[in-house]
Amino acid sequence: MKNEPIKRHTALQNLSREHHYILVFALRLQKGIAKKTELKPMQDYCNWFWETYLQTHFRLEEENLFVLLNPEHELIQRAKQEHLELISHFEKTFKTEANLTQLYQLLQKHIRFEERILFNYLQTHTSEDQLEAFQKSHRKQQFCGHWSHAFWK
Repeated sequence: MKNEPIKRHTALQNLSREHHYILVFALRLQKGIAKKTELKPMQDYCNWFWETYLQTHFRLEEENLFVLLNPEHELIQRAKQEHLELISHFEKTFKTEANLTQLYQLLQKHIRFEERILFNYLQTHTSEDQLEAFQKSHRKQQFCGHWSHAFWK
């Protein structure tokens, strides 16, 4: 059976595109590790990505999207817990390949959860007005930017 693409509500499409950039980031780490790249360029990339992109993305989700459901809802609790776990990883120094491996694996798992479970739930359990209100808070997709040292190639 072929997996059909997920039909994303227009209000969530910018976030989904941002999730694509996050998965690209994770894949680049994965490739860098597989190539036995020195840790320093990957550490710098992680710090840059967190400070210029992911921190803002998490804040937007938590302040504008997650509030569409009850804060005690299990999916919101899981998403927030995963954010905290990822924040913890970004706030520490990545001293080993194992730290970086764990980071990219957690990111991949988290993004797939949001895309396949949380966003689908939001689309079916929130009103059109709620989704439109969120869309107004996130009209423009955040651009990831460019990292000059392509250690993953």
